[in-house]
Amino acid sequence: MYLVYLRKSRADGEHESVEQVLAKHYRILQDYAAAKLGGAIPEERIYREVVSGETIQDRPEMKRILDRIQNEKITGVLVVEPQRLSRGDLSDCGTIIRAFRYTETLIVTPTKTYDLAEKYDRKFFEMELMRGNDYLEYVKEIMMRGRLASVNEGNFIGSVPPYGYDKAKVGKVYTLTPNAEADTVRLIYELWTKEGLGTTTIANRLNALHIKPRKSDIWSSASIRDMLRNPVYIGKIRWNWRKTVKKYDEGELVSSRPKSKKEEWLLVDGKHEPIISEDVFNASLAKFGSMPKVKAASGLSNPFAGILRCSCGRTMIYQPHRRCAARLHCAYQMHCGNRSATYTEVEEEIVKALRKLAADLHELLTGNAEEIPAAHKAIAAKLQKELNALETQQDRLYEFLEQGIYTSEVFVKRNAALAQRRKELNEAIKEAKSMEDSKIDYHQRYIALQEAVKALESPDVSAEEKNRLLRAAVKTITYHRETDIRDKWHNIPFTLDIALL
Repeated sequence: MYLVYLRKSRADGEHESVEQVLAKHYRILQDYAAAKLGGAIPEERIYREVVSGETIQDRPEMKRILDRIQNEKITGVLVVEPQRLSRGDLSDCGTIIRAFRYTETLIVTPTKTYDLAEKYDRKFFEMELMRGNDYLEYVKEIMMRGRLASVNEGNFIGSVPPYGYDKAKVGKVYTLTPNAEADTVRLIYELWTKEGLGTTTIANRLNALHIKPRKSDIWSSASIRDMLRNPVYIGKIRWNWRKTVKKYDEGELVSSRPKSKKEEWLLVDGKHEPIISEDVFNASLAKFGSMPKVKAASGLSNPFAGILRCSCGRTMIYQPHRRCAARLHCAYQMHCGNRSATYTEVEEEIVKALRKLAADLHELLTGNAEEIPAAHKAIAAKLQKELNALETQQDRLYEFLEQGIYTSEVFVKRNAALAQRRKELNEAIKEAKSMEDSKIDYHQRYIALQEAVKALESPDVSAEEKNRLLRAAVKTITYHRETDIRDKWHNIPFTLDIALL
């Protein structure tokens, strides 16, 4: 049984789309299969990689291929060239070579078939992958130079145009053209600079008008702030504002795009038409500079900051009032439907709930809970011991295959059985460990809850200290009070869902 793997690479150039490249390679490999392998490969065995990714971790179809060849008897995988499988680093190359070598899966290209169980085929294949990696680094450097040159000419080279613009091709380069969203951009700047509304109020105004943003259902304060600072709306091109940063986190390569420092930007005049004037944009930036900072000197005023959340997932905001009681509300309550409540009534209900949880823990401590965690701990240790033995057995399985003791059929069968057992053991260990809390852990939780309740009831304890003690006992508190705005919603009780640490 053969599989087909299709992927576009940088070597194909930008003049062809992913769909065009994959269709071309599909025809080449299907013609080869019909001529050399006795017939075309059915659709369920064809894997099309439509996402761009340099590593195996970023390519879901490649991961499916590797999983399938290790758990099924696959004769070979068809690709147009070896480098389609990987142009990544040495780690990815090693993963692919090991997987195909020990499962005795062939790598079939129209020009050569690689059997990685054979020494010379393996060596030649390694050279192909490393040559591809060198080429990738070279192409990336050349492409980066080309991008910078294009940006300096005022072209737009991003994949997604900013809100208010469409991406348009003029000759051989791309630029931006204003679209119907431009009126919304002008409205945002007018509400900010002339009417003096805040970013949260502007977001709520747009949501009430049923004006949709590009990528989400509702506007947020953060997206409004980014638009009010974006020089693209005065005809500029801003490059390197968000650089892709890669780092290892728990053994995996993780990518992020944090905001760069202003001195790291490249800001040039663009070829596109501005939506707002420079005077309005400068007034927008000036307002950011004149806005008062968050009250750092007065300290924290909400003991539930970062802990109390609306059931829609957003943080509840503490809103003090001069003439009436302070309230807690969701920033998007007009959209999610959850109504506010006074701080006092929420605090009272939280204290009641924490007291009840503390009482339940005390009852558990005075009962026969001591034997339960010990039993689960022993079960987890026994399962872990079996898992360690399974890993040793896995290593021996590869050795037996290399020494010829096992045939490839026996290897695939035993390897699949080991993989299934490993999955079952990991799930059982996870469940046992989740119930391993010792009596000391329960006692610590009980003490933490008591301290949090005592602090909330004392008017002499600062909000910072209350927040610190709450965080030592509580993970999150979820608030829910949804009703129609026409109802007397202040008479509707709210609910709290408390998750302990």
